[in-house]
Amino acid sequence: MNRTLKGFMNLDYVEIHSVPYVESSKYGRGTDAEVLKKIERMIATALITQRRPLRGAEVLFLRSVLGLSQKQVGAHLGYSDVAILKWERNKTRRLDPVNEVAFRALMAGLFEIKLIASFESLLGDKKAPKKLVLDYNKMEQKIAA
Repeated sequence: MNRTLKGFMNLDYVEIHSVPYVESSKYGRGTDAEVLKKIERMIATALITQRRPLRGAEVLFLRSVLGLSQKQVGAHLGYSDVAILKWERNKTRRLDPVNEVAFRALMAGLFEIKLIASFESLLGDKKAPKKLVLDYNKMEQKIAA
């Protein structure tokens, strides 16, 4: 059975279609942990490659997917953990352009995603679609190919 997930991990604009789930008489409906990990990676890749403007909510999400502390992210960027905390607390405020480019480049490297490395190509595009709609089945097909 499949379902649609909306607002994944407090990213209210994210919508994932065709997510498999299982029925359990003991626990009800649920999605396997491995499926959720794949969805997290799929969203992370889309956030980085589709040049979505990065706000505190995206910083928190991407950092969490990688299992990094604020201190670790700050060390990679030459900032304190307090700086990363401030970004994350202000969930709806877009990062300053230099910070957005640096953070996107860092995340691309950590996720092993190749990007064109010009300042402009790493800066989020204000014209990015309001919703991020992804299909789990299509992602699975790409992985299998």
